[in-house]
Amino acid sequence: MIELKNISQVFDNGVETKQVLHELNLTIPEGQFVSIIGGNGAGKSTLFNIINGNLRPTTGTILFEDKDIARKGHAARAALIARVYQDPNFGVCPELTIAENMALANSRGKWRGLQWAIRKKDLVFFREKLAEFELGLEDMLRKKASLLSGGQRQVVTLLMAALQKPKLLLLDEHTAALDPRIARQVMEITKTMVEEQNITTVMISHNMSDAIAYGDRLIMLNGGKIILDVSGDEKCALTPAQLFAMFES
Repeated sequence: MIELKNISQVFDNGVETKQVLHELNLTIPEGQFVSIIGGNGAGKSTLFNIINGNLRPTTGTILFEDKDIARKGHAARAALIARVYQDPNFGVCPELTIAENMALANSRGKWRGLQWAIRKKDLVFFREKLAEFELGLEDMLRKKASLLSGGQRQVVTLLMAALQKPKLLLLDEHTAALDPRIARQVMEITKTMVEEQNITTVMISHNMSDAIAYGDRLIMLNGGKIILDVSGDEKCALTPAQLFAMFES
């Protein structure tokens, strides 16, 4: 699905130079769910910004389905890659209703023309999708997103990201701003959605237990390098205490 070859990222503000990623190599096959962990400054967000086109790497190549996309910006990748951020407010337009937000998401990558309208069949489709979460959101289609709780917004954002099944879904600590009970619920919804639609997914998480419990593969970044890459039984056998020990070593 996506292959990063010898990716380095250097930031230079004219006063000091800082290298955040060091010749990083990463291949993620189609349908895989990867969890990424690492301390502050490990390079996680920089890696995501490079993958979705917000940042052009200093050196290296990015192949997406064997096509070089290193020079393509965020807008050119929008039809391929969806990203859900930590802040629930980032994924929705607060002054639009749930239906209007979902209509915008449903048109991602399509020619929209000059007409703005939500058809009856669209509302039926949105209602059906929201009802799958069993949170009562299907009865709130006319409600402004600003009136939803953080957890409700994040669920709507997740659904919006997957409406036009992206080739790659980036989850950027998408449960970090939620209380533990809601975070668990959102993680279970994430797991179900990703598995049922077979969406290639990369999730940044600070929660060691979630990183072990969810996904097919676990990667740890430290100092801009991959220091751990495990999957299968090896991943399942890990404990949070072991991961914390690796952080400290």
